[in-house]
Amino acid sequence: MNPSATTGEKEFRYRVDIYWRALALYLLVFVGYGVVRSGVANGYVTVALTDPVSLLLLVFVLWTAAVLLWVWYRRPSIVVGKDYVRLRTRLRERWIRLQEMERLVLPRRQRGFGRIRIRLKGRRRIIVVRPFAYERPQELMHEFLRLSRLLRAG
Repeated sequence: MNPSATTGEKEFRYRVDIYWRALALYLLVFVGYGVVRSGVANGYVTVALTDPVSLLLLVFVLWTAAVLLWVWYRRPSIVVGKDYVRLRTRLRERWIRLQEMERLVLPRRQRGFGRIRIRLKGRRRIIVVRPFAYERPQELMHEFLRLSRLLRAG
């Protein structure tokens, strides 16, 4: 049996598919530009790296690959329990209990999945969560809506 099923926790992992898609697109454009600009010689695609456009595309490819590796290494996730939110990464974990929250601002339905803002008591900094960046965004929104109702009731 799943341990999160017994404790009532729901875990939402950060989606990395957008980074995979961007990396594939940038690589495709980079190779396509190399074929169009430089051509094929002896069965190999040659890319002129002195061309400013190819250098810019190469920077995009390297930057996207670095961000993808960083996000994959950190593995961010949100765990929502009965009366708390736990923001986790591989390096750090932060618990936010319902008693520590001053306000929980949810996005309006007309705008789709906006940003959830969590204001903590005694702190000026606001924690921002983008539900669409995580797996199962609708379920995550429902969990934060439940927490918002608990916060207003108690």
